[in-house]
Amino acid sequence: MRNLGLILTLALALSGCQGAKHHYKSGKKYAGASMLKESVTSYKRAIDRKPNKVKYRIAMEEAGSALLEELFTNYRFADGNDSASIYKFRDAEKWRNYLAPYINTSRYEGFYDQDYGDQLDRFLAQKYERANKWIRTREYERALKNLLEIKELDPDYKDVGELLEFAEVEPLYVAALELLEKTEYRDVYELLQPILKKYPKQSLLRKLEEQAIERGKYRLGIISDPNITGSEATMSAALQSAVISLIQREKDPFLELLDRTNFDLLQQEQEAIINGSTNEAAVTQELLAADGYLKVIITHAHEDEGKLFKETKKGWEKYYATAKNEEGEEVKKAEYKKVTYAEFHKRNDASYDMQVALVERATSKILWTETYHQDFSDEVHYIQYAGLGDLYSGSWRYQHKAHASDRRSNDSGRLNRLRKGNKRVKSTSSMRKDAVGVLAKRAADYVLAQKLIRE
Repeated sequence: MRNLGLILTLALALSGCQGAKHHYKSGKKYAGASMLKESVTSYKRAIDRKPNKVKYRIAMEEAGSALLEELFTNYRFADGNDSASIYKFRDAEKWRNYLAPYINTSRYEGFYDQDYGDQLDRFLAQKYERANKWIRTREYERALKNLLEIKELDPDYKDVGELLEFAEVEPLYVAALELLEKTEYRDVYELLQPILKKYPKQSLLRKLEEQAIERGKYRLGIISDPNITGSEATMSAALQSAVISLIQREKDPFLELLDRTNFDLLQQEQEAIINGSTNEAAVTQELLAADGYLKVIITHAHEDEGKLFKETKKGWEKYYATAKNEEGEEVKKAEYKKVTYAEFHKRNDASYDMQVALVERATSKILWTETYHQDFSDEVHYIQYAGLGDLYSGSWRYQHKAHASDRRSNDSGRLNRLRKGNKRVKSTSSMRKDAVGVLAKRAADYVLAQKLIRE
């Protein structure tokens, strides 16, 4: 390397002098790699815009050659420091590839490859030895730093891929085991998710995840009250189905809803809970017994489908009549005629009360209970009138002759809006559907927010 370095020093010194002389003659002066990099980047953009512009090509040849001379010289003088040499060579190669489409870079192609390869082998071997040392002493962060550097320089170097995975996985595996012993099952699950996405075939981590889920899984039954009848019972059934749907949509691995096909056993358990006791027959059925039950019921439902009130009212319609002025010209004049129109009003109201209670199966203890009230209402107010002109409210005694008590209000804007107003009021059945959605979300949100877990 030293003999080769001496020869290259002389060769590059001569070429550098010639290059400097050429730069001086052309009136251009380049100082430092950073300025040269800026220059060649600017020339590249100029050539890309105007490929046939000769002066851009000449400038690129000068600046590009000067840059490569400086970068490869910097690499050569880093001899003896493998780390510095490697990164200086990579920087030089990056710019050589960048400039290859614009200038002749053949003099630098493969010229230093052998030296770089030897330096890289020594450097990687050193880094690899250090990484193994840090792994043996369980200093995984230090090991990762060295392994990542190796992977960047040579992704296929020895077993660096496997060592990287081990250095990332091992500390998390140990931490997850500690959390598992502390029965912090959900923390185990959350800790493992990012690393399992990165390394989905990590069987040890996958088994640990499965253990955490199995040990911490909370089995929940959604129940009603057999004593509720009528519309409350019907709505309660719809509400329970909606709650189940919302909970399942979240796909919480620690929350398992009971299979409702086992209706008889669930009904026995439900009746026992309502009566303040635990059904022994249900407790013995390990596959069906829940850790807790969520009682979701509508305790009160009030729906008032209002009547459509119609009122015939007196008013005035504006129209324009044609008349002649004093000069005999035809002009349009606003006139008003007495008319009647129909005004409609309807209001629908509904209110619902929901009770939610979380009950511990083993003791029938109520862990949490809450009631929710929800009101709904909708109304329509509109008028129907077949005329085409603007409509005004008012009063009159005789429709076809004037009277001193005739009055006309200046409210055509309001009446015109009522003529175009919505004529359909939301039905109480729609309100019931909305109530199920709103109340089910409240119940489901509570359950999911508790992050129920079996200790």
